[in-house]
Amino acid sequence: MSIQFQEIPANNLVPIFATEFDNSRAAKSGPMPWKNLLIGQATKAGAPAGVTQIFSDAEADSLFGEGSQIALMARAFRKNAKNMELYCLALQDVSDGAAATGSITVTGTATESAPIYLLIGGQAVTVTVVAGDEAKDSEGTPGVASNIATAINEVKNLPVTASASDGVVTITAKNKGVAGNDISVVANFNAGEKTPAGLTITLPESGTLSGGAKDTAYNETTVGAKIAGEWFKTVVVGCGDNTATGGVAYIKELLDELWGATVQRDGVLYYSVAGTLSAYTTAGAARNSQVICIPGIVKTPSQPCVVAAASAGCIAQCALNDPAVPLSNWPVYGVVAPKKDDRLIMPEANSLLKHGVALLAAGDDGTVYLKRCVTTYKQNAAGVADTSYQQLEKVHVLSFLRWDWNAYLGGKYPHAKLADDGNEYGPGQVVMTPSLGKAEILTRYKYWMSKGLVQNYEEFAANVVVERDPDDDTALNFLIPADLIDQLLICKSKIQFK
Repeated sequence: MSIQFQEIPANNLVPIFATEFDNSRAAKSGPMPWKNLLIGQATKAGAPAGVTQIFSDAEADSLFGEGSQIALMARAFRKNAKNMELYCLALQDVSDGAAATGSITVTGTATESAPIYLLIGGQAVTVTVVAGDEAKDSEGTPGVASNIATAINEVKNLPVTASASDGVVTITAKNKGVAGNDISVVANFNAGEKTPAGLTITLPESGTLSGGAKDTAYNETTVGAKIAGEWFKTVVVGCGDNTATGGVAYIKELLDELWGATVQRDGVLYYSVAGTLSAYTTAGAARNSQVICIPGIVKTPSQPCVVAAASAGCIAQCALNDPAVPLSNWPVYGVVAPKKDDRLIMPEANSLLKHGVALLAAGDDGTVYLKRCVTTYKQNAAGVADTSYQQLEKVHVLSFLRWDWNAYLGGKYPHAKLADDGNEYGPGQVVMTPSLGKAEILTRYKYWMSKGLVQNYEEFAANVVVERDPDDDTALNFLIPADLIDQLLICKSKIQFK
C-alpha cells in the first residue's frame, strides 16, 4: 500500500511522530460568496475614495452625506437584505455639473386647518397649515411656502434642499447630474389627501425636477481600478446612462470580462429608469445582455436608484439562499407603489417583459413585489431570438453550478495525477482518470438535484462526456449537459363543464 503525504517529507530521517490532515474527502463548498456593490454619488467632500463596507444606514449617512444618492441606495438595499455583505463606491459630483431644480408655488390664504401632503423622491413630507396662514411671509410670520421649505429641510434623508421667497419654494437636488431630473415632486398622492381649502399649490409641470446635467464619468480611474480583483455578484449603479459611453456600458463591459471562463467572477448589473412604459421599453430594447437586469415599475414616485437598489437587495437575498428560487411574489421594501390608475394592465406588463425589463407590481395594499425577473438578453450573436439567458434565475443557477463544481473538484483533487482508464495503481495514490471524473460529475449532479437546481439525471448521465484532451496531456475535459430546473411562473387551466 502506498500512501501519499503532502506535508511529511519522504526523505526525512529525523525521529518524529507526525500526522497531517487531508480534507479532500470532507471538502464542502458551503454557501456561494455573495458580495454586493453600490456605485453612486456622495454629497460629502470627505467621502471614502475607495470601496467601503457598510454595516448600517447611519454609517452610510455619515460617510457619504444624508440624502446623497449613494446613502439612499444603501438604505434601500438594506431594507431588503440587512444581513448581506454590502459595499459602496462613492463618486463625487463633477465641479462643473448642474443640480436639478424645481419650484412649488403657493398662492392664497388657508381657510381651514389641514396638512399639505407632499412626496419628494418617494419620501413623505407633511406640512402643518392653520386656517389664516398666508402663502407668503407677512410681518415676520412665516408663510406656507416658508413652512414647506422648512419641512423639506427637516427631512435629512431627502435628496433635496429647499428655500422660499415670495411664496415660491425652490427645490434643489443635493447631487449634481442627470439623475436629479428623476426626483419626483408630488402632492396629494394617496387617497383622501387634498390641499387645504383657500390655498393653491402649483408643482413642476413635468412632475420632477429638471436642469440636472453632467455626470461623473465611469472609467478606470473612478471605478475600474477601485474594484479590480474583487468579486461582486450584484452591482447597482445610481446612473441610468444608457448611451454607448455611459456608466451602464462601462460596468457591462467589466462584467462581460468577469463572466468568461478564464476569470469566472460573474455578476449582474442593476439599474433603473423613471417615467412611462415607453421609457422602460426603450431602455430594455437598448440592451441585450445576461449580465444586466432593469427592474421596472412605471410611474412610481421613488427614484430609479432606489428602485434598482431595493430590487437588487431583494433578489440577492433570495438567490443566495437558493439560486433557482422563482423571483416572483417577493416583497420589495422601500419602493412606493404607483397610483392604481397608473398600474400596468396585462398587455403592458407583457410588453415590458418582452423588451427585457424585469417586472415589479403592486398589491392592493401598496406593497411592491417582484413579479418576474428577466435579464435584457433577447437574442444570440446571430441576431436570432433566444431565451436561454432570459430568466435571471437561470443566470444565478449557472453561476452557482460553475462555482460549486470548480470548488468541489479543486478541493478534492488539488494535487492529483492524470492517467488513462485501465491502469491499476497502489492504494492511496490520487490519480484522476476519465472514468473517475465521470463518476465525480455524476455524483455532483445528484447533489445539485437534491438542492433543486437541475433535473433529468438519466438523460444527463447518458450524455455527459469526460475525456483526456488530445492536445494536452495535463488536461481532462468535461462536457456537462446540465438540464436546469425551471420556475413555475404561469399556470394554464381549463374548466370544462356541462
